[in-house]
Amino acid sequence: MSNLFPPSAMPTPDLSHLTSSDYDQVYEPAEDSFLLLDALEQELPQLVSLNPTLAVEIGGGSGIISTALSLKLPHTYFIVTDVNKVACKAIQSTAVQNNTKLEVLNTTTLTHLSERLKSSVDILLCNPPYVATDNSEAGHEDISAAWAGGDLGMNVTKEVIDALDGVLSDSGVAYIVLEQCNKPHLVLDYIRHLQLNCEIIIERRAGREFLKVVKIFRR
Repeated sequence: MSNLFPPSAMPTPDLSHLTSSDYDQVYEPAEDSFLLLDALEQELPQLVSLNPTLAVEIGGGSGIISTALSLKLPHTYFIVTDVNKVACKAIQSTAVQNNTKLEVLNTTTLTHLSERLKSSVDILLCNPPYVATDNSEAGHEDISAAWAGGDLGMNVTKEVIDALDGVLSDSGVAYIVLEQCNKPHLVLDYIRHLQLNCEIIIERRAGREFLKVVKIFRR
């Protein structure tokens, strides 16, 4: 009997274990999450061909992204970080619910991981807090950490981009969600200034937001 889904299809993880009360404290998957999943599905043949050893997600939230990708890359080791302790528990429970394994770390972006990850990350994923807010609203460790991005919504995004040259492997690739308020054209210019390649691989309007996923890789 033929498969209902082509082998390149990205599975949507089972999140039935998470309740409305969980989503009071953990970011519930939304249009930005599904855009990133669609981008990864589009890129999956290339990602498989990389034969990746290590994948890292920054800000895992519910765990939907890394869980989905780990189901398609069963031989890749996944590290997922989140500054929100409740989110870390949700990420771990999502992995268990879907019969996969993720190493989950409660930390901000890549704090304390730069040496461990030096030049070794084959895939880096980040759906950052991209909403432009006052800087006083950013940098917390509760659910606001999932959306409050500070000036231009770029506080976390810039920190991640600045770390890429140090952590990506020679063939490593990063996928980061951007929103129009982040001024994507300036973000792309900044990435190129760091001597990295980049391109927008998918974009979509979601209500008042215009979302894009940028792919970043070495020259």
